Amino acid sequence: FNEHGFTRAKIADIARGAGVAQGSLYQYFEDKKALFTYCAEWGLSLFMKKLDERMHIGEMDVFEYFQDNVAKTEIIEEERELVVFIQLIAREADLIDPSMKAMYNVGDMYGMKLIQNSKRKGTIRADIDDELLMAYFLAVAERFKYRWMERYVDFTAEMSEEHSVAMNRELEQMLD
Repeated sequence: FNEHGFTRAKIADIARGAGVAQGSLYQYFEDKKALFTYCAEWGLSLFMKKLDERMHIGEMDVFEYFQDNVAKTEIIEEERELVVFIQLIAREADLIDPSMKAMYNVGDMYGMKLIQNSKRKGTIRADIDDELLMAYFLAVAERFKYRWMERYVDFTAEMSEEHSVAMNRELEQMLD
């Protein structure tokens, strides 16, 4: 999918690359769209698992999550192909529904944990509805993600120290 995008990717090529028979893929996935959706969910789950291993998201609140950009940058560098794939999903307009829904489910799980930790730690008011906080948290995260990708991140090249510093400065301003 990274090499050809969804439309031009062929199940036969994917099977060959995975070292399995084409028919084997159809035992697990109804069609190419189902495989793509599975890959989207798996990819974001892997990214979030790696992030959790380094940052211990299960113990953080929303503010702590936004403050630690080092681990995110390191994983982006280490998992370049995975990040490119996640961006591919966002560009594949005809797949938005199932692929994005799968990714959002993973993101929501981690986001809700951050919100619950924030309430427990007292960094966010406990009387505000979790779903409303989730909508706010996701909107801020999405806006910053697109802002950073537009300004600083070229996934075909290494992220410069200058870009990392600029991203962290903007994040600190937002948190303040």
